[in-house]
Amino acid sequence: MKAVMFALIFAIYFTGNAFAQQALCDYKIEILVNSSEFESKDFSWRMRAARVDGKSTNITGTAEIEDSNGKLIRKYMPWTNESISKQKTSNEYTPNLNQGEYKIISRISVGCEDTDKNNNIDAKIIRINNKNNEINAAINQNKLLDSKINDAIKNETVNQTTTNQTSENKTSRMRVSSLTTDSKNESDQLIASEEDNVIQLRNSDSKKSQNKLTTAAVQKSEIVYESSSEKAKEWIMVGLLTLSILLNIILIWKR
Repeated sequence: MKAVMFALIFAIYFTGNAFAQQALCDYKIEILVNSSEFESKDFSWRMRAARVDGKSTNITGTAEIEDSNGKLIRKYMPWTNESISKQKTSNEYTPNLNQGEYKIISRISVGCEDTDKNNNIDAKIIRINNKNNEINAAINQNKLLDSKINDAIKNETVNQTTTNQTSENKTSRMRVSSLTTDSKNESDQLIASEEDNVIQLRNSDSKKSQNKLTTAAVQKSEIVYESSSEKAKEWIMVGLLTLSILLNIILIWKR
């Protein structure tokens, strides 16, 4: 009985050692990226597991993407207890990430005893540069600057318009004042002219009146003169007639 038990234990130990020797292996994982900086639309990556030592086994692979604060952004599981003989590559992943810095972490676990577990994990830091966001930010900044410039131009225009209106109002007031002064001067000139005309008319009328009086006086004087002359002529004629009659009487008397 003891011999049987000893043989069974020896068989189990021998089989365990043989199994342990057959289960030894070494597999590694690596992240496949072609750069450390990407545009959001251009970013893609893969992960590949490869056998370093040992025989075929089953493999399970996972991956994560974290932001700069360690927050989980994406999670992947390309293989779940799938067989691997030499190497295995995942599908291509194209996550649409915002601008910033990220860390990709991939891990594997195998069905054999992996002798080097340091290569069962891989990590890469990548950066996403979103030019569209930068362009949009620049556009927005330019729009803001344009808006400020337009506001400044509007304010300057309003101030200039106000200044121009004030200047125009002053000019208008000066013009009105000038026109008022000119009108007053013209009115005074017209009044003075009218007064001169009235005085001239009065003087003219006075002169006409004086001329009329003078003419009338001359005419009266002439009439008086003419009347005296006619009377003298009449007396002379009477005297001559009388003298003629006397002479005729004397001549007749002498005959």
